[in-house]
Amino acid sequence: MKARVALIAVVAFIGMVDALFLSLKRNSGPIPCHITRGCNDVLTSKYSALAGIPISWFGMAFYLTVFSLAVFASFDAGKPGGQPLRWIYMLSGLALIISGLLVGVQAFILKAFCEYCLLSAILVLTIFLLAPQPFRRTHPQ
Repeated sequence: MKARVALIAVVAFIGMVDALFLSLKRNSGPIPCHITRGCNDVLTSKYSALAGIPISWFGMAFYLTVFSLAVFASFDAGKPGGQPLRWIYMLSGLALIISGLLVGVQAFILKAFCEYCLLSAILVLTIFLLAPQPFRRTHPQ
């Protein structure tokens, strides 16, 4: 369990770096996009902000929260199904739905992809898959 929590923290940290990079580079000119070539189209579209706040800042808040919860869970790793892990599971499930919607916007509306946004979607999926399901019953051994 400790390795799983540590891996969640590492993935969340990578997500924080990705989201912070997008947040800081968003208004400072073209973003280098080497694989997909659509980063600027995605990041300057009307779908890149919610209520005037760039979506990357929401991503930063999500990853910071998950990172913090993973650190808290590492101190409580002896108890399976602890409260921080439940929050990670629920938050990452919600973030997975939102990431899916945003990838759908890229694919079907914008017809352009941002490699940093796709990385974030992969990181969210990874966190969700790593987070133990809090409502799953364990059988005594």
